Amino acid sequence: MLIGDLQGPTARIDRAGTITSLDAGWRVEWGIGGEDRWRLAHDERAVRQTRIEDTPTSETWLRVPGGDVIQRVAASNDGSGRALVIEFENASPTAVVVAVVARVAGLVEGSAEGISVDGSSWMRGERPAGGVVVVDGDPWPTVMTGPGPAPVDLEGAEVGAGLLLAVPHRQCVKVLVGVEGELPAQIVDPADVATGWRKVAAAGVEIDVPDTDLVSAWRRVVCDLILAAGSTAPIAAAEAAWWLDVAGLHGEADRARATVVEAALDGALADDVAGAALRALASRDLLAGDPSGLDELAGPLADAAGSTLDRATAGLVAAALESDLPKPAADARRLADSLTVTDWTVATRVADGAARVIEMIVDQPHGDGPVALLPELPETWLGQPIDVRGLATRAGSISFSVRWHGDRPAVLWERTGALSSRPGEITFPGLDPSWSSGELSGEALLAAPVRA
Repeated sequence: MLIGDLQGPTARIDRAGTITSLDAGWRVEWGIGGEDRWRLAHDERAVRQTRIEDTPTSETWLRVPGGDVIQRVAASNDGSGRALVIEFENASPTAVVVAVVARVAGLVEGSAEGISVDGSSWMRGERPAGGVVVVDGDPWPTVMTGPGPAPVDLEGAEVGAGLLLAVPHRQCVKVLVGVEGELPAQIVDPADVATGWRKVAAAGVEIDVPDTDLVSAWRRVVCDLILAAGSTAPIAAAEAAWWLDVAGLHGEADRARATVVEAALDGALADDVAGAALRALASRDLLAGDPSGLDELAGPLADAAGSTLDRATAGLVAAALESDLPKPAADARRLADSLTVTDWTVATRVADGAARVIEMIVDQPHGDGPVALLPELPETWLGQPIDVRGLATRAGSISFSVRWHGDRPAVLWERTGALSSRPGEITFPGLDPSWSSGELSGEALLAAPVRA
């Protein structure tokens, strides 16, 4: 999984808690020295991992005699530097030694105060280390046999360097690893970072449905979309922008669009990315009700997309331009009619995850037509309460609830925001295919769904 902050991803972490920089320039591993033996997380089977509050922060548990040692990882950014905070909690009855070791290139110097690379502080514990390792190559044999005095410096293509810190029973210790700029002066708690992520995500659509796995999936996906908004990869940013707009997180989508627009102006978009860029711009007009600059970039982006451009994307562009620029909108519709590719293909995993969740909640037309809420209702949702708040659509921000009177669903809905003034209908095909409404708010008792 990716670890990062609002500026984007900073590193990858695998299921054992091994952290690798995005450019694979360094790798950080960890191990635990107990009374019986050393346990290297990447070699152990008794390792399990989860996210902290479903955010781009991780928690990895390594089994030791009588309990666990828990590694937590989050990204920290204080404005002057970006770093990873790695916390270790000793949830076992005896003291352990935590070893945090890295493979890194450059001129490496080690001391109890930390590890520096090419003259800059790169790894620092919240207290002086009890042991320091700086060796040529694999550092683990030296860690496990007992490190001696650290050399003043060592330069190489792969220097093994690490800090050893004693952690008493039920205590924690934190280590900073630099990503960009200076190491932050303060070391934050990964749990606090996760809380911050949840506050940002809470501004978007709320989904409460009977499928707890789907709800958890959305909690993860929305944070991953916010993370992708800061990605320097145009395809990741472009696909994130569309779904962030659907989620009502238009400010986060704008961060992603800035990356896309910059790449478009530089002529640095591949044909498949150009189509995603068109959708990222169109979604601001269609779902946020604000101009995106699509009128100036639509032509060049459509040309860049070439044969990969699909009818659905061209239809979105036409719909986005229609109210203010009817002639270019008509050109986009004619273009859509001439295309052979019918729909776009999702390129990134996070966008695919967002699609899987949101398409259970809403089906928005690429052209004219009603906004279909709950397009298909799973059998297990029958008779269960459903609540969705703040879903951004072409008919405004929609909130709705479903309650049941016997086997008949009662729906309550409200459309708000500037876009709600546009004519448009909503439907609930998964509940009652015959029902529709153009009202801004209301309630209705629908026919009983037909069971399979």
